[in-house]
Amino acid sequence: MSSKRILLFSFLFLILAVSLVYYALLNVFYRLRIDPAPPGAYVVPWMRPNPSLEALASITPDQRPWDINAVMADALRLNITFRIPLGDQTRMVPSMVYLGHDSEYLYVGGNFSGIGPDPFSNPQAGYPNYFTILFDVTNSGVLTFPEAGSVMSVDVSPPGARPQPNSWASPIAYWYQDLAWQNHIPALGYASWDFADGYGMSVCTVGLLAGEYDNSTGTLVVVYSRHLSLAKYYKNSLQMSPGERWVMGFLLQLGFTGVGSSYNIYQSSWPISTYFWASNDSSWWPKLVIDLTNPPPSFST
Repeated sequence: MSSKRILLFSFLFLILAVSLVYYALLNVFYRLRIDPAPPGAYVVPWMRPNPSLEALASITPDQRPWDINAVMADALRLNITFRIPLGDQTRMVPSMVYLGHDSEYLYVGGNFSGIGPDPFSNPQAGYPNYFTILFDVTNSGVLTFPEAGSVMSVDVSPPGARPQPNSWASPIAYWYQDLAWQNHIPALGYASWDFADGYGMSVCTVGLLAGEYDNSTGTLVVVYSRHLSLAKYYKNSLQMSPGERWVMGFLLQLGFTGVGSSYNIYQSSWPISTYFWASNDSSWWPKLVIDLTNPPPSFST
């Protein structure tokens, strides 16, 4: 066999070997997760807030209020009435929750009519309202570490705040924390949802936040962005890759904190009004679909 033939066969063999390695990397070691969307699942549409969250964050008090229905015009909308138990009474909060995504963020918004300030607030200290979304990332029906969650806390009665034009308070104090399911929390002696930063997950997945509170009606409006992928975060804690489609169980919660209380006391969940935070049973949660497999042309990068 001539040297030219040997060289040609060697070159073809090299191409075949590289192709096999590339196929193995894509389909075995780095296989994309593409879940089939079940009937009845909530599909999160492709969208971006308009105006952007950057623009909302820079809006001055005299330009308020902004219209979340316009900001989240193309989002999935969930019409929910949260029923928050407060000892001898229940606070009814008609709400609209908005969900949308692009290739980088999950956008989460809420309009909570008549929620009012935390009833346990006092002039010396303000306690926040909070809005939470929890995910069964593996969609197994059983919560295991780390899963994923987000909680947005909003203090609608910060010390020294004064009503602005149209009765909208500015500024309101709001912040964000990641949540994770812990298979065992030593301080509690059982498994539960807890703040993620205490367990080596110090990188917040939040992008930007914006919020408003109407003093006259007690209506709270919030919207924030949550990264769909972020370096140095646990891989099965809602870390999607381009070209993937994930189906996840999800749960929404709205509530208050109080002196000596924990999050599972003054809160209401959806779709079932009561969910005990120590329960790892997520089999009854509704399904949420985030599909990155076929982005519309306007979202292609």
